[in-house]
Amino acid sequence: MNKILLATALLGFTGSVSVNAQPPPPLQLNVPYHCGNDIVVVKHCEKRNGTETCSLVKGAPNGPLGDEISMPKAQAAALGLMCSTQGGAPAARAQTANSDYTNDLPTVERVKAEIKGSDPKDTLARQVAVFTYLVSYIDRIKYNRTVRGDFTPGEQKMMGAYRLAAYQMSQDYAKSHAPADAAAFERLHGQYEMNEPFNDDWQKRLIGPQSAAAYKGAQAGLAAAGERHYQQEMADYKRDSAAQQAADKQIYGTQGLSNDPTAVATRRCLELGGSNAGCVGKGLTSGFMDLIGFGDKEQESLIGPGEAGVVLSGLYKNGATTTSLAFNGPVSIDGCGKLVSDPHHYALEKRSGSVRITVENEPNPIVLTMRPDGGLIGPGLVDVKGRIISGYHTVTTTQMIDGVRAAPDQCNGPCQTVSQVPDYSPAMARCVIGSLAMPPLPKPAPAGAQPADNSGMLGLITGLADMMAPGGGASLDGGGGLRMAGKYGGGTLLLDFSGNSLVLDCGQAHVRATYTIENTPSTFLVHVQNPGGPFTLALQPDNSLRGAGSTTVNGKLVIGMKGDDVAFAPHSETCDVGTFHPKTGSTPTASVATASPAPAPAVPMSSPAAVGGASMKLAISSSFPGGANPLAGKGVTLMSERFDILLRKIGAPIAANDTPGRAAAEYSANCLPPKSCPSYAAAMHPYYVGKGTFDSTGKVILTVPIQAGTYFVFCSAVGSNGPLIWDVPTMMKGGENAITLTADNAELVH
Repeated sequence: MNKILLATALLGFTGSVSVNAQPPPPLQLNVPYHCGNDIVVVKHCEKRNGTETCSLVKGAPNGPLGDEISMPKAQAAALGLMCSTQGGAPAARAQTANSDYTNDLPTVERVKAEIKGSDPKDTLARQVAVFTYLVSYIDRIKYNRTVRGDFTPGEQKMMGAYRLAAYQMSQDYAKSHAPADAAAFERLHGQYEMNEPFNDDWQKRLIGPQSAAAYKGAQAGLAAAGERHYQQEMADYKRDSAAQQAADKQIYGTQGLSNDPTAVATRRCLELGGSNAGCVGKGLTSGFMDLIGFGDKEQESLIGPGEAGVVLSGLYKNGATTTSLAFNGPVSIDGCGKLVSDPHHYALEKRSGSVRITVENEPNPIVLTMRPDGGLIGPGLVDVKGRIISGYHTVTTTQMIDGVRAAPDQCNGPCQTVSQVPDYSPAMARCVIGSLAMPPLPKPAPAGAQPADNSGMLGLITGLADMMAPGGGASLDGGGGLRMAGKYGGGTLLLDFSGNSLVLDCGQAHVRATYTIENTPSTFLVHVQNPGGPFTLALQPDNSLRGAGSTTVNGKLVIGMKGDDVAFAPHSETCDVGTFHPKTGSTPTASVATASPAPAPAVPMSSPAAVGGASMKLAISSSFPGGANPLAGKGVTLMSERFDILLRKIGAPIAANDTPGRAAAEYSANCLPPKSCPSYAAAMHPYYVGKGTFDSTGKVILTVPIQAGTYFVFCSAVGSNGPLIWDVPTMMKGGENAITLTADNAELVH
């Protein structure tokens, strides 16, 4: 009796309680108990410090349920004596059949009997939609009760029946109809799954009061748990942020110059001449990459230090022929018959008096030489092995949250999209690769040139994949010809080539400078136009750069920041110009002949060695009819988990209903300056398995040392209506793998 009175007091019930000495019945989980003017739901019970303890929520019958209340199970069991499970007799006298909420879920036969459409096809589509929705319905109730625990026997029985019915109906329809009709049927039942008036109607008719109350309790429980987690993370952030600011002020004085990755990247960008808005966006992206454990060191450990040396850049073409070569990383052969524009690796050899470019191809490599004016001369008529589009298949993408199909109110935009994805077949084509004109020379890039302003959330979202890409997504339209790539070091002077400029680091002084490459009879000469003292470097057979003398780097350092006002102090240092070696492990991009007239062997352009077994290849293409390809030159990352699920797994402060794009935006708002979430970095790093950069046609091939399974292609770009995020699943298996990205399988982030 004391336990019953105590439970009554803890739950806040009023009125008289009349109980005899009978023992309480078994406690029912996720079943609404009607206790006077309140509904109480026991969510779960577990042993805490040796005592069985249960978590309960209570509220008005037609209102939201409140926060969880914990009490010993012995006290919670008194609900069976005090309250009823159906609004009538107490649970102690309720029939055993009513103890499982799945007992008043509709049977398969009842759904088929009551759900009717305008014609047989419409009827089937509506019924499949109901069965699919019911699976998610049960799954959400279970997920609220336990994340890792088992489904109850009743749940297993009903979910199995619903899944089997939906599968059989879809398969029967597909077998008896043309592929186009089957695809239309899939779209139709997907639309019904997201149709709120339709779902409201059948739920009122088919869902019993017990399962309806269980679902309502689950929805409230999930929302309350998500809100509590979010509030806790925000409280932790405020505490940590205040401590960080106090530490910064103590270390750096009133200027508050922090050494966190975002602040360092922002200051460096400003010191190299970038604008305030552009550098804030760059700093946000750099900080985000460091926070998720994908900073420079982690990227290098994954894919190696990249390439270093002389490369070709830009589009080489001839107006009289259709075939052209686009150099951006690898080279794409465009306009060769019906072949799609796939990337090919190439090797560049500097011979005495000439330059030879060998492009990987079957049955024979394509060998070109460089003309004195920088153009290329090819072999003429050649056979090229590649791929053609042999057809299309329909891909339906459904938004899932924690492994469960998202409800209509959880989607940021359509909950399901359908797109036509091309199918490829190997093919051979014969085309002419003859005399090709050199692209326009690079436009002079002023020292300190930075990408266009792209600040705030837009700058962060559209820059995520670019920062993951080797080279940071250099522009494709800044001219072409012979360029340099990679990082070189020698003594205290460091060279970082990217696109049409390089950054010189001499001690703490740094500046951005332009350069040109001269193709001399014996080697390549790199002329660096450093304002503090120009110098020339010669490429050596070991891929090093050799110069002489010294140069002064006249830079500036940020000494204070207050809003948009930035204070600088000039800072200059002088360094020797000697021999510069590429970063250890870099892949050489060109070979230079020795004193012997025989050419040195070309260095193969290979990916880093696979770890733990053979690597898999993924060919990623993109299709944007009617305009420029927004993914050209952008970065792409292959992940082992969907981005929003990844963030939830590590406990990041994002809302329960966030899509991948919204998750990136919300995480950035919560964890980038002036905020900080450094504890998540190490947890996120293992989920990133590979990365690359799209070529000028929006294609890239990733070679990654992974096991077979489902992975996610993550990248971003700016579309005509705003930022686009791709987080597309793909099944990786041995051999060749392919995926096509379109506007239809991207998420538009507002």
